Amino acid sequence: MEVIEAVDADRIRALRGRGEPFWLRLTDPAEGDLHRVGQLLPIHPMAIEDSQEFGQRAKFDAYPHGALLVFYGAQSGTGDRPKLVEVHLHVTDGALVTVTRQPLAALQAAVRRVAAIDPGHVGRALHGVLDELADRLLNTLDGFDGTIDDLQASVAENATRAKRQHIFALRRQLTELRHVVVPQRELLDPAGGLFATLGDAITDDDRVGFRDVHDHLDRAAGLIGSYREQLGGVLDLYLTEVSNRMNQVMKRLTIVATVFLPLTFLTAFFGMNFGWFVQQISPMWTFWVFGIALAAAATAGLAVYLTRAGRG
Repeated sequence: MEVIEAVDADRIRALRGRGEPFWLRLTDPAEGDLHRVGQLLPIHPMAIEDSQEFGQRAKFDAYPHGALLVFYGAQSGTGDRPKLVEVHLHVTDGALVTVTRQPLAALQAAVRRVAAIDPGHVGRALHGVLDELADRLLNTLDGFDGTIDDLQASVAENATRAKRQHIFALRRQLTELRHVVVPQRELLDPAGGLFATLGDAITDDDRVGFRDVHDHLDRAAGLIGSYREQLGGVLDLYLTEVSNRMNQVMKRLTIVATVFLPLTFLTAFFGMNFGWFVQQISPMWTFWVFGIALAAAATAGLAVYLTRAGRG
């Protein structure tokens, strides 16, 4: 099957005249290019308008002479965060048109698969594109297992605010992936409207391939749910470690307060400025006995008590 990388009106008319299916792959096309595609192919104007506005949810819209499928792929982003890439797939009689805003490695890999297909029907090309997109989405989940295990071990060793933020970032990332994977899995449900709408464009062999794509998305959805549960456990571990650390701090503060309790009592008692009391404690020895020795004895006795209580 021929893959066209730009809006070549003469080439498109020639292929349609011979009845040969083709794949028109557009990357960041201008508004005028999309209107030309709408004039060359039986694509509904509403579908053309949808492809001018990205940031849509995964969906499938059926039209009288074709359909629009909004699907997402993934590729490496900054750090360990995969980047979701939106792909619009227009399926018409004898042609598949894909529209993206940026290059996508999964589509480049699909080009090699589709180019090797003998001219026949569009369903095989559609399966090749969706299979590559689903595989890349599934592959983005491979590193989560090791990342979560390393994060759990790190939190158990030292729970810091940066690690808490890392947990929340991973949960947000998994939530974004879930919002994409689950709807796409439902779109490719064998009993869904996609296959009923495409009808003869999909052969029985294609249906087997689409079922395999559905299974990949189902596995991805299961992994996302499992990773979210693991991150919930890591967050619980973080809260437990923070609570234990707080208990240790409170224990130390309690010991300090307990040590200073008898000292505070003694200094408060002997520091009262009553005339009779001050006159009775005038010799030098009273300072060493009541001021120094009694405070030291109280501190030593309390230290012995706390040591024995801790051992017990």
